[in-house]
Amino acid sequence: MRPDWVSPWWQAVALPDSWDVCGVAVPALSVWHTFALENIGNPYMCGGAADKNAAASLLMFARHDYQGGRRLLQMPNHRGRQARRVYRKLRGLSMDDIHAACTEYVQTCQRGVSRWQSGGGKPCAVPYQWHIVYRLSGGDPAKLDGAWNMPYAVARCLCDAAAEQNGDASIMSVAAQEMEDNWDDYKLKAAS
Repeated sequence: MRPDWVSPWWQAVALPDSWDVCGVAVPALSVWHTFALENIGNPYMCGGAADKNAAASLLMFARHDYQGGRRLLQMPNHRGRQARRVYRKLRGLSMDDIHAACTEYVQTCQRGVSRWQSGGGKPCAVPYQWHIVYRLSGGDPAKLDGAWNMPYAVARCLCDAAAEQNGDASIMSVAAQEMEDNWDDYKLKAAS
């Protein structure tokens, strides 16, 4: 094992509870954050060109838990005040610094265990976050907030562990994950 390599399982355990991203204090991205940011089309989650507006949107949503995020969506005045607070923090920072910090935050908080590719899987109609929330809450309304607010990387590990217990053999071992990560690093270096 490379001394600098960290498995996604270990990384999920070691994620800090709170991050400073461009001077904005945010928790680790939760299941809710990934769902909200994908649904508003944030480039840090969906790909595409990221600008200061995308960074501000990412950080504004990341500052709020499930209930606070719903409030952002339902109350435009509240959303405007929260956006202004984030923009003040971003003022004076270069877009390169903002982009690097936001990208590292999202990629680190979303890193999950890889799976072996199988050719015959049927596409899911339900967003994957709903699968995670259902698995974590068991459909119990009293547990929904906790499931939505769980750090995404931890939620993925819990769901993957449960899937393996139920016979899913597609989850890569730690050794296979390291080999895949090393191969991905090699391809990136060769391309540059």
